Amino acid sequence: MTINRRRFLERGAMAGGALAALGPFHALGASGSNGRSFQSEGYGPLMRKGALWLPIDFNYQVLSVQGTVMSDGRPTPGIFDGMAAFPGTDGGTILIRNHENRERAGEQKVITDPCHDYDPLATGGVTKLEISRQRAGKDSVTGQQLYSYNVIRDFAILSGTSTNCGGGIRHPHTWITCEEVVKRSTNGIKHGYIFEVDARSDRALPAIPVCQAGRRAHEAAAERAGIIYMTEDRSISPDPVAARRLIGSCFYRYRPAPSATPLASTNGPLEALKLRNEFQANMDEGRVVGAPYPVEWVAVDEPDHDDDTDDRRDRAPGHTPNRIQAQDRGAAFFDRLEGMWIGNGEGKIYFTATAGGVRKLGQVWEYDPGREIITLIYESTDSARLQNPDNIVVVPSTQDILICEDGPGNQCIRGVTQEGEIFDFARTTANRTEFCGACFAPDGQTLYLNQQGQRGSLPRGPQDGGAVTYAIYGPFEKRRSGLKKYLW
Repeated sequence: MTINRRRFLERGAMAGGALAALGPFHALGASGSNGRSFQSEGYGPLMRKGALWLPIDFNYQVLSVQGTVMSDGRPTPGIFDGMAAFPGTDGGTILIRNHENRERAGEQKVITDPCHDYDPLATGGVTKLEISRQRAGKDSVTGQQLYSYNVIRDFAILSGTSTNCGGGIRHPHTWITCEEVVKRSTNGIKHGYIFEVDARSDRALPAIPVCQAGRRAHEAAAERAGIIYMTEDRSISPDPVAARRLIGSCFYRYRPAPSATPLASTNGPLEALKLRNEFQANMDEGRVVGAPYPVEWVAVDEPDHDDDTDDRRDRAPGHTPNRIQAQDRGAAFFDRLEGMWIGNGEGKIYFTATAGGVRKLGQVWEYDPGREIITLIYESTDSARLQNPDNIVVVPSTQDILICEDGPGNQCIRGVTQEGEIFDFARTTANRTEFCGACFAPDGQTLYLNQQGQRGSLPRGPQDGGAVTYAIYGPFEKRRSGLKKYLW
């Protein structure tokens, strides 16, 4: 891996809730380079602390597990996923949490009043948690300040949707939840949309699809300067209609008008990113780390198509998926676009291709809307360093990036520093389900984090496989800067 000095992230909001001001950043490089990257000490070696391995100075508390009764009297749904943190009352925090239920056996359904359901046959949705934090004495051995976290209230705030995977923030208080599926229920209701959730609401909200923003396997969606940017989680596959052609994920934007109203009340063009000098650019292979690629945008004429498989390739009018419409016009394609971070104001946009790159271990891309440039700033070449990046979040006090991996085996969170060093921050013990939903409290002192959980054994889920939300706290500002070793 090479190290390229870049301004990696600027002040902004992660699709998942972080706020940070980031300075110069040394981006790790791509395969085939003769450079080297560095292993940092980070916060020190990890120690087993029950359900998690964390640095010695960090602690955690379980906030929520599936199956427990919420304030609305209903069981906590399972399959936790994307999440965001918003300011609450009296210094507290509001968590808005997705549930990626896919209408499969062994899922704890998200339940609100039936009148609010978008689709009564769908089991996904969103819950809201109101959190307070209090001092809880000192650790008798380390002298570290301990804290207690309490769920003051929790309830289902949106229901009747399916496969609520990622999402992002629409400033200042709106969560965009995304359906990562395209299908039609037996009652005829279509899925594959984004929905808005007002984090301030003290009751369940009606689920209203934003059809004009597209129907596809959404992952992340967040706002910058009135424009909604969106990723798509689809793998690259051959196109049988066009010889020697591949079809993959696209990177989209929706330009709503008027921008100040609820998205469901807006109209505007849906567009996909295209390299200015390359038709149907394959972003999965052969891209140079640090090289700027000028871009433009192509229209998706039929955002709300009627292909319920999201894979029809005969180009029938009204039945052609978003990504195929876009790539027929020359849009660039990627391998599984997932996590996204968006800067405020003039900030740049960062997103991950979970299976991107020559070795399919993941990429991180930067899009600069001001210059209309896209740049590959990271491509993993070794799973021991980083494997399949998904959600990403910024540590406000250090401007490091914490990356939730989504790969086989032990689930880890890796950190990448401003100096281009990489370090381990957390890993799982018995529960091997993926980390997701990472977001910092508004004061930057607590990392809220989910483990997704597995289906089955309701209401709590399988042993060592239930969905969990954690509050992790410690001296985030005291990450060590010394290098432990080179990684070649």
